[in-house]
Amino acid sequence: MIKPYISGFLRRFGLLAGVEKLRFLLNQATFKNSNTKYLNKHPDIEIPPDFFLYETYMLNYEVYYNDGLDTAREIISLLGKQYDILHKGTRCLDWGCGPARVTRHLPGLLPEAELHAVDYNEQYINWCKSKIKGIRFEQTNISPPTLYPDAYFNIVMGLSVFTHLSELSHYAWLNELYRIIKPGGILFITTQGKSYEYKLSADERHKFNEAELIIRDRVLEGNRLFSAFQPPHFIKSLIKNKFEVIEFIAGEKNHKSPEQDKWVLKKIE
Repeated sequence: MIKPYISGFLRRFGLLAGVEKLRFLLNQATFKNSNTKYLNKHPDIEIPPDFFLYETYMLNYEVYYNDGLDTAREIISLLGKQYDILHKGTRCLDWGCGPARVTRHLPGLLPEAELHAVDYNEQYINWCKSKIKGIRFEQTNISPPTLYPDAYFNIVMGLSVFTHLSELSHYAWLNELYRIIKPGGILFITTQGKSYEYKLSADERHKFNEAELIIRDRVLEGNRLFSAFQPPHFIKSLIKNKFEVIEFIAGEKNHKSPEQDKWVLKKIE
């Protein structure tokens, strides 16, 4: 239970970036041999730069690729219960695609779909554009709007995006996603719900249980160190009158790697 207070101390005095750099180097050393073996065994697979992986998921090449494929299949299966995702011409957006951990697998799984992906990080987008085919990658700002027309997408998915946004951005982006999704279209998002409660300080837990959004900032918004924790009641309030909850899957409470909550939402027509 002491970790939230250590994290708060480092955040308050601007020491997190230095600690993160050290953690990155340790991770790089830890996975060096296994990553080299994976590249030798799979020379045809494009792997993003190490720091991209560390910033967005895990610095393990095999996990990056295989878990990304598993996640893409899981999302398609989940959304397929509510929408004919395999229908020719389905427009799908990966909002906050990062270095394409999940996105890269969509052309093979959704060959008839029109696939788009955006991220605010110019370096990620440049890498994706040069390495990943079959997807229209575009850079967006940390704040909306996007350049897409109204009611353009059938499906938008945002994996661990709201988890790095301010409260103001929660509302701004929810409104923007509502704008660009077609009536009856699907929004799939993940959030840091009750399975992450153990990471909070006593004061944060109290506020969380009162349905307050918890924000840990003091770093640039969108960065992996900028963290938001969303009580389910907050999300329900956020989407009110715009989306209805079709399916909610609470994250498992695994203290080593808690799962995020999964929300399948349908735009109210």
